[in-house]
Amino acid sequence: MKMTQDCSLLSSTADVNDVYNNKRLPKGIHIVGTGESVSKVGEIAGFEDAASAEKPEKENAARSEDECADDKIEIPSTPKTEAAPWGYIFIQHMSAAVFEKNLENRKLLGDFKPKCFVHRTVRYKDKPDGKGVVKTERPTVNGLVFLQGATNQLRTFLKLNFPQYYLVNNCSTKKPASIPDSVMQPFMAVMQNEPERLTFMREPFERFAKDHVRLRVLTGLFKGQEGYVVRVKRDRQLVMNIGGFAVAVNNVHNEDFEIAE
Repeated sequence: MKMTQDCSLLSSTADVNDVYNNKRLPKGIHIVGTGESVSKVGEIAGFEDAASAEKPEKENAARSEDECADDKIEIPSTPKTEAAPWGYIFIQHMSAAVFEKNLENRKLLGDFKPKCFVHRTVRYKDKPDGKGVVKTERPTVNGLVFLQGATNQLRTFLKLNFPQYYLVNNCSTKKPASIPDSVMQPFMAVMQNEPERLTFMREPFERFAKDHVRLRVLTGLFKGQEGYVVRVKRDRQLVMNIGGFAVAVNNVHNEDFEIAE
């Protein structure tokens, strides 16, 4: 499995329209529950009376349901099992392609073999004859490689098979990064299909918390993810935390957000 990126590391500047708790709210982004008529996030003043009028009716309906509860057979739901998280390593002295090949073909020690996801950069060069461009793809400078598995599993796997590599720490926790699979899946989907949407930022993720309001995505591929909407490459983008990295995603103007602070 591989991923690509068509970007360079960039700094960012937010464009603002309003403030929330003395922090800036971005322009052009639909944030549910903001504005002068808001009594609290997600609840608009003016509809409160209508909501209150509905309460007795809803309470009566609830009581009727409770009275019939004894006649119903409850089937316990099966909780969803979260897939294993992801950690990552930096490859400095061996290409990511060789690492992938060894992971796939080499006889490995131990019973555990992690899935691998390699970050690559896409570059475009002019053809020698000046007619058109050539697309080239190569791993990033530091060879960013994601491995799926619990931290202890990955540590043991690397110690047995690739002792020259160590899991990279999350700069905020000072512990090996552990990225939930629910975060990695949309991230990988974009990297595989629309790599131009992502930009790895120079600043740590925490830097964006100083002046920006933390938002939660309510729609789209990144539904449920949290981050800050800032201005990158003259466009408002969602900056998320991927294992300590600040990663900006563009084309989020049509998504709905809510304040997550």
